[in-house]
Amino acid sequence: MASVFKKLPDSERNIEASLYFGNLDPQCSEVLMYELFVQFGPVKNLIMPKDRIHKTHQGYGFVEFKNARDAKYTEDILRGVRLYGKLLKLKELDFKQPAQQQRSVGTFINTKSDLLNEKFVDVGAKVFVNNLNPLIDEKFLLQTFSKFGTVIRQPTIKRDPEGKSMGFGFVTFADFETSDKVIEKLNSTILMNSKISLDYAFKEDGSKGGKRLRHGDQAERILAESAKRNNVSKSKKMYKVFKKAKT
Repeated sequence: MASVFKKLPDSERNIEASLYFGNLDPQCSEVLMYELFVQFGPVKNLIMPKDRIHKTHQGYGFVEFKNARDAKYTEDILRGVRLYGKLLKLKELDFKQPAQQQRSVGTFINTKSDLLNEKFVDVGAKVFVNNLNPLIDEKFLLQTFSKFGTVIRQPTIKRDPEGKSMGFGFVTFADFETSDKVIEKLNSTILMNSKISLDYAFKEDGSKGGKRLRHGDQAERILAESAKRNNVSKSKKMYKVFKKAKT
């Protein structure tokens, strides 16, 4: 279903009136979430980033109200509420963060893409991070791993139905040079009192001889390097190349 909301110019965005919502069941549609939030105040915008291939939402989204008072009221009233048995997570956005990060958050609120930086497309440099401290959240992962290079997607942490971290997550980088460096530097290091392990994530739809394939293989690297030489690594054309190669 197409979004009923249009992309807004930066000047019309109000981070103070916006909330992150997460831990959503697959049955939670954009319409359902809109109908829930509009009971507490006029909704200016709402977006639930979707997987580019499967067109399904990724378990979280952002809602912008007409004013900050309604956002705060909604967060207070819906604390502890469950949707389809899963605890709804709500969090205010940090409007005091640097302007560059605010623009990234704005991208989530007002577009259908889950890309933090729309100049880049996903080449497959997706890293699996295991044995995470329960106190580590997605924001912490972004702050930690973005120091090594460009993180193109919002990091994700696998959570149980209660919304608690299951101890592992995923971070996607713009290129394999960065992801290789991260795995080399941070594998078996201590992060918030826990020894983490890193490797390339398994491909969602890739297997060979009954064995699951990981990202970062030769095929992905060849395609990424070829696109880079042809100066299309920052073009959406590259997504078509990878989609064709994976089918």
